[in-house]
Amino acid sequence: MAKHEPKKYFDEKGKLIIKPYRIIDLAAIFDVNRKTMRRWMNNFPGELGKRDGKYFSINQVEFMIAQFGLPRKIEMTITEGQLNKAA
Repeated sequence: MAKHEPKKYFDEKGKLIIKPYRIIDLAAIFDVNRKTMRRWMNNFPGELGKRDGKYFSINQVEFMIAQFGLPRKIEMTITEGQLNKAA
């Protein structure tokens, strides 16, 4: 049986890979619920435009990043042991 590989949204350096995404992917990238993502997008109906099928174009994804902020992964610079000592 094939093992399911999770989708890769970020490269090795933690930068977002810009490509067409579905709304469920965008919600995962921004770490919000799909309904929240749709509500955010409804604030910019004219500027965002309509999606092409199920996917939002690269320009639309870039617009969302400009409006909602740049999602990124946070790198841990301290270890769990250091966190436990601080607590």
